Amino acid sequence: MQTLKKIAAYTLAVLATPLVLATFIGMQYWAGSLARITGVQVSAWYTGGEVVRTVARDGGYQIRIHRPVFDGFLWDRSEGFVQIDWAPPESVPALIRDDIDFDNDGSKDFRLELDKAKVAARLTDQSDRVIGLEGAYRLKKSYTVRVLLHNR
Repeated sequence: MQTLKKIAAYTLAVLATPLVLATFIGMQYWAGSLARITGVQVSAWYTGGEVVRTVARDGGYQIRIHRPVFDGFLWDRSEGFVQIDWAPPESVPALIRDDIDFDNDGSKDFRLELDKAKVAARLTDQSDRVIGLEGAYRLKKSYTVRVLLHNR
């Protein structure tokens, strides 16, 4: 009887080994599939929101203006931000000065000056919705600035 139990245990271990290996090797695939099936999305507070407008500039770079993000758990927050990207990073000039109309109403909302070498930005607001500058960042595929805003 002891021998039969040992044989069954070893057989079960041998049969379970491919299942364990497949689980660990395919962990990223299975996690991604599960996230797609359930419809889970990364919050716009981390991604910057969807790109709503792209403006091509001389020199081969683009300005990508994201949607203003005020998303809250149950309702919109009173303050949020808008993210501005300059991409690709290798085509971005050393110093950028751009007037941005983030809400596409025909009037400039703020001016951004970005120093590529220092990865530092300066904001000149031209709208009462603008609170200030959250920060300037060098990301893998762009230079990015987030401007804090009041929600109307």
